[in-house]
Amino acid sequence: MGNFRFGIFSFLVLLGLLLVLGPSVIRAQETEQSSANKTNAGLPSLAATKDCLKEPRSTAECLDNLFREALRNHSTADVLQLIERFEAEDPEFRRDCHPVVHAIGRETFRLKGNIHDSFSACDQTCHSGCYHGSVERFLRGDDIYSESYKHPSQAELKQKATAACDSNTPLRLRYQCLHGLGHAILFFAAYQLQSSLEVCDALGDDWSRSSCYGGVFMENVSNATNEKKNFKKNFSPTDYHAPCNQLADQYRRECYIMQTSRMMEMGLSTERMLQECAKAGAYRVPCAQSIGRDLSNEARMGQTRSVAQKCELAQDDNRLACMRGAVYALVDNTWDGRYAMPFCAAFGNNRDSEDCFKMSIQYLRTVFEKPIEDIARDCSRHAANSPRCAELVVRQQTSGL
Repeated sequence: MGNFRFGIFSFLVLLGLLLVLGPSVIRAQETEQSSANKTNAGLPSLAATKDCLKEPRSTAECLDNLFREALRNHSTADVLQLIERFEAEDPEFRRDCHPVVHAIGRETFRLKGNIHDSFSACDQTCHSGCYHGSVERFLRGDDIYSESYKHPSQAELKQKATAACDSNTPLRLRYQCLHGLGHAILFFAAYQLQSSLEVCDALGDDWSRSSCYGGVFMENVSNATNEKKNFKKNFSPTDYHAPCNQLADQYRRECYIMQTSRMMEMGLSTERMLQECAKAGAYRVPCAQSIGRDLSNEARMGQTRSVAQKCELAQDDNRLACMRGAVYALVDNTWDGRYAMPFCAAFGNNRDSEDCFKMSIQYLRTVFEKPIEDIARDCSRHAANSPRCAELVVRQQTSGL
């Protein structure tokens, strides 16, 4: 009987606790669920960020909203560091992160209000997309979604384009500005390729114009808007060289440096793309460089030997162009040797590795103005098993090149 009374008493205590604590437990579960898309620090989670990437019709708006909230209480540097952590955790995200940092750049410009301060806040994370996004917002303005089909005239675009990028900024930053400008021009010109290129023509020198063309062509081959909103008119379902072979000579080089993205989309292997590049006439080498640029994504995911073997399918200057395309893209991604140097070390032939290391060192020294001591540290850190990298750095240092 005593045991029975104790059992009833225990049951009543337990029931009381459930009645008192139950609502609190439910609220806690609801709070946990509602914050599942944010990190403990109030920053977006990897899952929430990748969810935005799954929505091609609204990717940009989804990402902008996500990072607008994050930038209320965090700096652009904090958010870009988060993206670097996501890249380290998830190879798939590392491949697809560029639109994400574009969004961070757009929101940074919204807060800063000018390109100079936005660029000061951005860095090179994931192919320098923060810089590109800042220029996008500069050109598109605040009505980036609701006004997306109220396109400015070509004259208005030219006027804004010529004022966008400060000629006194360092080369690496000016390039990011001009490249981002090209992205934004094509968007705002409703994916009218020829008229967009003519806006780039308003810029004052050949280098600026070609940098802008590159942004136009990257936007043309890679942006989901181009695919989803029936702007495929810039391509052909059967011609691997369209639109490059339909453009004036002044545009073709930059077009072919992006064209193998389209060839890959059409199902061509590396070997078949090399065959098509051989048909590009004077633009055979830029086309081969495009192959390396596209393969760089695999190298960033750790498949360095596989990418080196694909470049090895090419011969002579085509092989060098494939290397160069990969090296430039890998260095552009981080402004250091962390991806390019392991790629160079993966070649089966010592001469190929040496050529690749030379390209990496020269690119880091000239475009990114990286001190020779820092490049030497990159060699020891990222190509420790390839002493030739450090030897080439020393040679450049002693020769004063």
